[in-house]
Amino acid sequence: MQETAIKEGIGKRARFDFIRYANCWEDADILLRALDVKEGGVYLSIASAGDNTLSLLSCNPSLVLAIDLSAAQLACLELRRAAFARLPYESVLRFLGVRESTDRLCTYRDIQKDLTAVARIFWEANLQLVAGGIIHAGRFERYFHFFRKWVLPCIHGKSVVMELLRQKDAGERSAFYRSTWDTLWWRMLFRVFFSRTLMGRMGRDPEFFKYVEGDVAGRILQRAEYALTVLPTHDNPYLEYILTGNFRRSLPFYLREENFAMIRQNLGRLSLFQGDVMQALQQNSELRFDGFNLSDIFEYMSHKEYVIGLKRLTGAGKKGGRLVYWNMLTDRKPSEEFNALFDPLDSTAEQLFAQDKAFFYKALRIERIQ
Repeated sequence: MQETAIKEGIGKRARFDFIRYANCWEDADILLRALDVKEGGVYLSIASAGDNTLSLLSCNPSLVLAIDLSAAQLACLELRRAAFARLPYESVLRFLGVRESTDRLCTYRDIQKDLTAVARIFWEANLQLVAGGIIHAGRFERYFHFFRKWVLPCIHGKSVVMELLRQKDAGERSAFYRSTWDTLWWRMLFRVFFSRTLMGRMGRDPEFFKYVEGDVAGRILQRAEYALTVLPTHDNPYLEYILTGNFRRSLPFYLREENFAMIRQNLGRLSLFQGDVMQALQQNSELRFDGFNLSDIFEYMSHKEYVIGLKRLTGAGKKGGRLVYWNMLTDRKPSEEFNALFDPLDSTAEQLFAQDKAFFYKALRIERIQ
Protein backbone atom coordinates (compact mmCIF):
# COMPACT_ATOMS: atom_id res chain seq x y z
CA MET A 1 0.00 0.00 0.00
CA GLN A 2 2.80 2.40 0.90
CA GLU A 3 4.81 1.59 -2.21
CA THR A 4 1.69 1.96 -4.36
CA ALA A 5 1.39 5.52 -3.10
CA ILE A 6 4.84 6.25 -4.50
CA LYS A 7 4.23 4.50 -7.81
CA GLU A 8 1.08 6.48 -8.45
CA GLY A 9 2.97 9.75 -8.00
CA ILE A 10 4.93 11.71 -10.58
CA GLY A 11 5.45 8.67 -12.82
CA LYS A 12 1.72 8.64 -13.56
CA ARG A 13 1.30 12.42 -13.85
CA ALA A 14 4.15 13.54 -16.12
CA ARG A 15 5.65 12.33 -19.39
CA PHE A 16 9.00 10.54 -19.38
CA ASP A 17 9.27 9.48 -23.04
CA PHE A 18 11.66 12.22 -24.15
CA ILE A 19 14.90 13.79 -22.94
CA ARG A 20 13.91 16.29 -20.30
CA TYR A 21 17.45 16.97 -19.04
CA ALA A 22 20.46 16.55 -21.33
CA ASN A 23 22.77 17.49 -18.45
CA CYS A 24 22.61 17.03 -14.69
CA TRP A 25 21.84 20.37 -13.11
CA GLU A 26 23.25 19.46 -9.69
CA ASP A 27 26.85 20.19 -8.78
CA ALA A 28 28.79 16.90 -8.72
CA ASP A 29 31.66 18.46 -6.77
CA ILE A 30 29.19 19.09 -3.95
CA LEU A 31 27.46 15.72 -4.37
CA LEU A 32 30.62 13.64 -3.98
CA ARG A 33 31.59 15.45 -0.79
CA ALA A 34 28.06 15.26 0.58
CA LEU A 35 27.91 11.51 -0.02
CA ASP A 36 31.45 11.04 1.32
CA VAL A 37 31.89 8.40 -1.38
CA LYS A 38 34.02 5.48 -0.23
CA GLU A 39 36.21 3.21 -2.29
CA GLY A 40 34.42 -0.12 -2.64
CA GLY A 41 31.07 1.34 -1.59
CA VAL A 42 27.64 0.61 -3.06
CA TYR A 43 25.56 3.55 -4.25
CA LEU A 44 22.16 4.26 -5.74
CA SER A 45 21.99 7.24 -8.07
CA ILE A 46 19.17 8.95 -9.94
CA ALA A 47 20.43 8.74 -13.51
CA SER A 48 19.06 11.91 -15.11
CA ALA A 49 21.44 12.50 -18.05
CA GLY A 50 24.20 10.44 -16.44
CA ASP A 51 26.73 13.13 -15.52
CA ASN A 52 26.67 12.69 -11.76
CA THR A 53 26.29 8.93 -11.88
CA LEU A 54 29.48 8.74 -13.93
CA SER A 55 31.12 11.13 -11.47
CA LEU A 56 30.52 8.58 -8.70
CA LEU A 57 32.64 6.08 -10.62
CA SER A 58 35.67 8.33 -10.20
CA CYS A 59 35.75 7.34 -6.49
CA ASN A 60 36.24 3.65 -7.27
CA PRO A 61 33.00 2.21 -5.81
CA SER A 62 32.14 -1.47 -6.19
CA LEU A 63 28.69 -0.73 -7.63
CA VAL A 64 26.60 2.23 -8.75
CA LEU A 65 22.95 1.41 -9.44
CA ALA A 66 21.61 4.13 -11.74
CA ILE A 67 17.82 4.37 -11.81
CA ASP A 68 15.33 6.49 -13.69
CA LEU A 69 11.67 6.41 -14.62
CA SER A 70 12.60 7.53 -18.12
CA ALA A 71 14.04 5.22 -20.76
CA ALA A 72 15.15 8.37 -22.62
CA GLN A 73 17.24 9.54 -19.66
CA LEU A 74 18.80 6.10 -19.28
CA ALA A 75 19.59 6.18 -23.00
CA CYS A 76 21.54 9.39 -22.33
CA LEU A 77 23.58 7.60 -19.69
CA GLU A 78 24.11 4.57 -21.93
CA LEU A 79 25.41 6.68 -24.80
CA ARG A 80 27.78 8.51 -22.47
CA ARG A 81 28.97 5.17 -21.11
CA ALA A 82 29.62 3.87 -24.63
CA ALA A 83 31.51 7.04 -25.55
CA PHE A 84 33.69 6.84 -22.44
CA ALA A 85 34.41 3.18 -23.13
CA ARG A 86 35.30 3.50 -26.82
CA LEU A 87 36.67 7.00 -27.42
CA PRO A 88 39.72 8.97 -26.30
CA TYR A 89 39.08 11.97 -24.09
CA GLU A 90 39.00 14.74 -26.71
CA SER A 91 36.76 12.64 -28.95
CA VAL A 92 34.29 12.25 -26.07
CA LEU A 93 34.07 16.04 -25.77
CA ARG A 94 33.47 16.38 -29.51
CA PHE A 95 30.92 13.59 -29.65
CA LEU A 96 28.87 14.81 -26.71
CA GLY A 97 28.73 18.36 -28.06
CA VAL A 98 31.23 20.22 -25.88
CA ARG A 99 33.56 20.75 -28.84
CA GLU A 100 32.72 21.23 -32.52
CA SER A 101 32.34 18.12 -34.69
CA THR A 102 30.94 17.18 -38.09
CA ASP A 103 31.11 13.40 -37.80
CA ARG A 104 29.07 12.53 -34.69
CA LEU A 105 26.84 10.14 -36.61
CA CYS A 106 29.88 8.21 -37.85
CA THR A 107 31.14 8.03 -34.29
CA TYR A 108 27.72 6.86 -33.15
CA ARG A 109 27.84 3.99 -35.64
CA ASP A 110 31.17 2.93 -34.15
CA ILE A 111 29.94 2.85 -30.54
CA GLN A 112 26.24 1.98 -30.81
CA LYS A 113 26.98 -1.75 -30.53
CA ASP A 114 27.59 -1.16 -26.81
CA LEU A 115 24.02 0.05 -26.28
CA THR A 116 21.11 -2.07 -25.11
CA ALA A 117 18.32 -2.71 -27.60
CA VAL A 118 16.04 -0.18 -25.87
CA ALA A 119 18.65 2.59 -25.99
CA ARG A 120 19.57 1.77 -29.57
CA ILE A 121 15.93 2.04 -30.68
CA PHE A 122 15.65 5.41 -28.95
CA TRP A 123 18.74 6.88 -30.57
CA GLU A 124 17.97 5.45 -34.02
CA ALA A 125 14.71 7.39 -33.83
CA ASN A 126 16.55 10.54 -32.68
CA LEU A 127 19.72 10.66 -34.76
CA GLN A 128 19.34 14.43 -35.20
CA LEU A 129 19.92 14.78 -31.46
CA VAL A 130 23.12 12.74 -31.75
CA ALA A 131 24.28 14.87 -34.67
CA GLY A 132 23.73 18.04 -32.69
CA GLY A 133 25.56 16.81 -29.60
CA ILE A 134 23.52 15.14 -26.89
CA ILE A 135 24.36 17.66 -24.17
CA HIS A 136 22.08 20.06 -26.08
CA ALA A 137 19.23 17.58 -26.65
CA GLY A 138 17.03 18.16 -23.60
CA ARG A 139 13.86 20.14 -23.15
CA PHE A 140 15.46 22.04 -20.27
CA GLU A 141 18.45 22.95 -22.47
CA ARG A 142 16.11 24.19 -25.22
CA TYR A 143 14.42 26.33 -22.60
CA PHE A 144 17.76 27.96 -21.84
CA HIS A 145 18.43 28.32 -25.57
CA PHE A 146 15.21 30.29 -25.90
CA PHE A 147 16.29 32.48 -22.96
CA ARG A 148 19.70 33.08 -24.55
CA LYS A 149 18.33 33.88 -28.00
CA TRP A 150 15.23 35.93 -27.25
CA VAL A 151 15.29 37.15 -23.66
CA LEU A 152 18.91 37.81 -22.67
CA PRO A 153 19.63 40.16 -25.64
CA CYS A 154 16.74 42.34 -24.43
CA ILE A 155 18.52 42.68 -21.09
CA HIS A 156 22.25 42.81 -21.86
CA GLY A 157 24.55 42.70 -24.86
CA LYS A 158 27.23 40.09 -25.43
CA SER A 159 30.01 42.30 -24.04
CA VAL A 160 28.19 42.69 -20.72
CA VAL A 161 27.61 38.92 -20.54
CA MET A 162 31.31 38.28 -21.17
CA GLU A 163 32.21 40.81 -18.49
CA LEU A 164 29.96 38.99 -16.04
CA LEU A 165 31.90 35.78 -16.72
CA ARG A 166 35.32 37.43 -16.40
CA GLN A 167 37.29 36.48 -13.29
CA LYS A 168 36.71 39.00 -10.49
CA ASP A 169 36.90 39.01 -6.73
CA ALA A 170 33.74 39.07 -4.60
CA GLY A 171 33.77 42.85 -4.23
CA GLU A 172 34.10 43.37 -7.97
CA ARG A 173 31.34 40.87 -8.70
CA SER A 174 28.97 42.57 -6.30
CA ALA A 175 29.78 46.03 -7.64
CA PHE A 176 29.30 44.87 -11.24
CA TYR A 177 25.99 43.26 -10.38
CA ARG A 178 24.65 46.38 -8.63
CA SER A 179 25.92 48.92 -11.15
CA THR A 180 25.48 47.08 -14.45
CA TRP A 181 23.67 43.76 -14.36
CA ASP A 182 20.76 44.27 -11.95
CA THR A 183 18.55 46.43 -14.16
CA LEU A 184 14.80 46.79 -14.20
CA TRP A 185 14.69 44.74 -17.43
CA TRP A 186 16.74 41.97 -15.78
CA ARG A 187 14.38 41.68 -12.83
CA MET A 188 11.21 42.01 -14.89
CA LEU A 189 12.06 39.62 -17.73
CA PHE A 190 13.68 37.14 -15.36
CA ARG A 191 10.46 36.97 -13.35
CA VAL A 192 8.43 36.39 -16.49
CA PHE A 193 10.72 33.77 -18.00
CA PHE A 194 11.27 31.81 -14.80
CA SER A 195 7.67 32.00 -13.67
CA ARG A 196 5.81 28.85 -12.71
CA THR A 197 3.70 29.11 -15.87
CA LEU A 198 6.50 29.51 -18.41
CA MET A 199 8.84 27.05 -16.72
CA GLY A 200 6.06 24.47 -16.61
CA ARG A 201 5.20 25.01 -20.26
CA MET A 202 8.70 25.20 -21.74
CA GLY A 203 11.28 23.84 -19.29
CA ARG A 204 10.07 21.44 -16.65
CA ASP A 205 6.54 20.03 -16.37
CA PRO A 206 3.48 21.60 -14.72
CA GLU A 207 3.18 18.51 -12.51
CA PHE A 208 6.63 19.24 -11.04
CA PHE A 209 5.06 22.27 -9.34
CA LYS A 210 2.19 20.35 -7.75
CA TYR A 211 3.54 20.77 -4.20
CA VAL A 212 5.13 24.19 -4.70
CA GLU A 213 3.75 27.26 -2.97
CA GLY A 214 4.70 30.91 -3.16
CA ASP A 215 6.72 33.05 -5.57
CA VAL A 216 8.68 30.69 -7.82
CA ALA A 217 10.45 33.34 -9.92
CA GLY A 218 11.31 35.43 -6.87
CA ARG A 219 13.07 32.53 -5.17
CA ILE A 220 15.08 31.67 -8.29
CA LEU A 221 16.01 35.34 -8.73
CA GLN A 222 17.43 35.40 -5.20
CA ARG A 223 19.52 32.32 -5.93
CA ALA A 224 20.70 33.82 -9.24
CA GLU A 225 21.87 36.96 -7.43
CA TYR A 226 23.85 34.77 -5.02
CA ALA A 227 25.46 32.93 -7.93
CA LEU A 228 26.42 36.15 -9.70
CA THR A 229 27.84 37.94 -6.65
CA VAL A 230 28.97 35.54 -3.92
CA LEU A 231 30.11 32.61 -6.09
CA PRO A 232 32.88 32.96 -8.69
CA THR A 233 31.36 33.37 -12.14
CA HIS A 234 34.42 32.60 -14.28
CA ASP A 235 34.58 28.86 -13.46
CA ASN A 236 30.90 27.98 -13.05
CA PRO A 237 30.01 25.49 -15.82
CA TYR A 238 26.25 25.71 -15.17
CA LEU A 239 26.18 29.49 -15.42
CA GLU A 240 28.43 29.41 -18.47
CA TYR A 241 26.14 26.95 -20.27
CA ILE A 242 23.04 29.02 -19.55
CA LEU A 243 24.61 32.26 -20.78
CA THR A 244 26.74 30.99 -23.70
CA GLY A 245 25.20 27.67 -24.74
CA ASN A 246 28.13 25.40 -23.86
CA PHE A 247 30.83 24.50 -21.39
CA ARG A 248 33.47 26.65 -23.03
CA ARG A 249 35.94 27.31 -20.23
CA SER A 250 34.56 25.27 -17.33
CA LEU A 251 33.56 21.63 -17.38
CA PRO A 252 31.31 19.65 -15.06
CA PHE A 253 33.13 17.06 -12.95
CA TYR A 254 32.61 14.02 -15.19
CA LEU A 255 34.02 15.80 -18.25
CA ARG A 256 37.28 17.00 -16.67
CA GLU A 257 40.32 15.26 -18.09
CA GLU A 258 41.73 14.37 -14.68
CA ASN A 259 38.64 12.24 -13.93
CA PHE A 260 38.37 10.51 -17.30
CA ALA A 261 40.64 7.50 -16.73
CA MET A 262 39.10 6.45 -13.42
CA ILE A 263 35.54 6.78 -14.73
CA ARG A 264 36.46 4.74 -17.79
CA GLN A 265 38.14 2.09 -15.67
CA ASN A 266 35.02 1.62 -13.53
CA LEU A 267 32.31 1.57 -16.21
CA GLY A 268 31.81 -2.15 -15.56
CA ARG A 269 30.63 -1.32 -12.05
CA LEU A 270 27.66 0.64 -13.36
CA SER A 271 24.23 -1.02 -13.45
CA LEU A 272 21.09 0.57 -14.93
CA PHE A 273 17.48 0.15 -13.82
CA GLN A 274 14.32 1.65 -15.32
CA GLY A 275 11.68 2.34 -12.70
CA ASP A 276 11.13 4.31 -9.52
CA VAL A 277 13.14 4.15 -6.33
CA MET A 278 10.77 1.74 -4.60
CA GLN A 279 10.85 -0.69 -7.51
CA ALA A 280 14.64 -0.50 -7.65
CA LEU A 281 14.99 -1.27 -3.95
CA GLN A 282 12.48 -4.11 -4.16
CA GLN A 283 14.21 -5.78 -7.10
CA ASN A 284 17.65 -5.29 -5.55
CA SER A 285 16.67 -6.20 -2.02
CA GLU A 286 19.93 -8.10 -1.46
CA LEU A 287 21.91 -4.84 -1.66
CA ARG A 288 22.72 -2.50 1.22
CA PHE A 289 23.77 0.94 0.11
CA ASP A 290 26.47 3.26 1.43
CA GLY A 291 24.76 6.25 -0.10
CA PHE A 292 21.90 7.55 -2.22
CA ASN A 293 22.13 10.35 -4.79
CA LEU A 294 18.46 11.33 -4.89
CA SER A 295 18.65 14.50 -6.97
CA ASP A 296 15.47 16.45 -6.15
CA ILE A 297 12.97 13.57 -6.42
CA PHE A 298 11.16 14.53 -3.21
CA GLU A 299 10.23 17.82 -4.88
CA TYR A 300 7.59 15.93 -6.84
CA MET A 301 6.13 13.94 -3.94
CA SER A 302 3.57 14.77 -1.33
CA HIS A 303 4.86 14.93 2.23
CA LYS A 304 3.29 11.52 2.87
CA GLU A 305 5.14 10.02 -0.10
CA TYR A 306 8.34 11.68 1.08
CA VAL A 307 8.03 10.08 4.54
CA ILE A 308 7.34 6.66 3.01
CA GLY A 309 10.34 7.05 0.72
CA LEU A 310 12.68 8.04 3.54
CA LYS A 311 11.70 5.03 5.62
CA ARG A 312 12.15 2.61 2.74
CA LEU A 313 15.52 4.09 1.77
CA THR A 314 16.72 3.94 5.36
CA GLY A 315 15.91 0.24 5.47
CA ALA A 316 18.04 -0.33 2.38
CA GLY A 317 21.02 1.62 3.65
CA LYS A 318 23.98 0.69 5.81
CA LYS A 319 24.64 2.30 9.17
CA GLY A 320 26.42 5.57 8.45
CA GLY A 321 25.10 5.62 4.89
CA ARG A 322 23.96 8.97 3.53
CA LEU A 323 20.91 10.22 1.72
CA VAL A 324 21.70 13.34 -0.31
CA TYR A 325 19.01 15.40 -2.02
CA TRP A 326 18.17 18.96 -2.98
CA ASN A 327 15.17 21.15 -2.27
CA MET A 328 14.45 23.55 -5.10
CA LEU A 329 11.04 25.06 -4.45
CA THR A 330 9.43 22.63 -2.00
CA ASP A 331 10.69 22.15 1.56
CA ARG A 332 11.44 18.54 2.39
CA LYS A 333 13.03 17.94 5.78
CA PRO A 334 12.63 14.99 8.18
CA SER A 335 10.33 15.56 11.15
CA GLU A 336 11.07 14.49 14.73
CA GLU A 337 9.76 10.99 14.03
CA PHE A 338 13.03 10.33 12.18
CA ASN A 339 15.30 11.29 15.08
CA ALA A 340 15.98 7.62 15.85
CA LEU A 341 16.75 6.85 12.21
CA PHE A 342 18.76 9.82 10.98
CA ASP A 343 21.54 12.07 12.08
CA PRO A 344 20.90 15.14 9.90
CA LEU A 345 24.23 16.65 8.85
CA ASP A 346 22.83 20.17 8.71
CA SER A 347 26.07 22.10 9.24
CA THR A 348 27.90 20.03 6.61
CA ALA A 349 25.01 20.51 4.19
CA GLU A 350 24.96 24.27 4.77
CA GLN A 351 28.71 24.59 4.25
CA LEU A 352 28.57 22.62 1.00
CA PHE A 353 25.46 24.38 -0.24
CA ALA A 354 27.19 27.73 0.19
CA GLN A 355 29.63 26.57 -2.54
CA ASP A 356 27.02 24.97 -4.84
CA LYS A 357 27.50 26.25 -8.40
CA ALA A 358 24.17 24.83 -9.60
CA PHE A 359 22.34 27.72 -8.08
CA PHE A 360 18.66 26.91 -8.72
CA TYR A 361 18.18 25.08 -5.44
CA LYS A 362 17.23 26.54 -2.07
CA ALA A 363 18.74 23.84 0.17
CA LEU A 364 20.88 20.72 0.28
CA ARG A 365 19.90 17.91 2.62
CA ILE A 366 22.24 15.22 3.99
CA GLU A 367 20.71 12.55 6.25
CA ARG A 368 23.09 10.02 7.81
CA ILE A 369 21.56 6.70 8.80
CA GLN A 370 21.93 5.95 12.52
